[in-house]
Amino acid sequence: MFWIVTPSSPSIFGPPLDVYRISLLIPLLLVQVVHGVTVHVYIYGGQADALLYTNGSIIYVNGNQTLNVPNSTLEVYVESPLPYTVFINGVQTDNLSLSPWRHDVINITVRPVIFQFNITVKGPGTVVVKFPNSSQVKVNESTSLQVQEGTLLTITVNPRPGYTVGNWSNGFVGNQVWYMVYNNTNITVYFVKSPPTVRNSPAISYSGLGLLAVLGGVYWFTRRK
Repeated sequence: MFWIVTPSSPSIFGPPLDVYRISLLIPLLLVQVVHGVTVHVYIYGGQADALLYTNGSIIYVNGNQTLNVPNSTLEVYVESPLPYTVFINGVQTDNLSLSPWRHDVINITVRPVIFQFNITVKGPGTVVVKFPNSSQVKVNESTSLQVQEGTLLTITVNPRPGYTVGNWSNGFVGNQVWYMVYNNTNITVYFVKSPPTVRNSPAISYSGLGLLAVLGGVYWFTRRK
């Protein structure tokens, strides 16, 4: 007994062997290996650069691009000049290994890191918080601001007449300070009455009075002559 294997003949070792279909797939596989695959890279949300490392070569991407890469493991690294949270294909990370054959789209999303900046005013006065873009917020009692990490704030206090800055909750000194936000922050400014002004009486110079008396006597004596 012998078997004749045709494209639709059953195999003695398993399901039917479709030799014809396999022969069609081989050229496609060879094309993928030789010519690589097409990958689309998209960057959303802010400024970021991507480095794609594959087969010993590095591809630099700084915007939306379509690339042809070898069909091998692709290492994706994302860098940003600002403190951002990075997502690659929905995963929160700044580096990820992908297979171009399975992932032909690389979505890179960068989101700024936001902190809460809370400031409270105690006493008669106001506080002005100024941002680098010259926008500002006036605080009469208390407010909560969402501030991007690394933002430099200018904080100016304005006590009412007859009042002064008593102290800051975090040890600041003066009526104007600068603060760079790197975490959630709570600041309280206390205004108190200004101390009374002490007026000192002018000191009396007895030697000066004596000199005036002598000069007056000389003048009176000469007038009599």
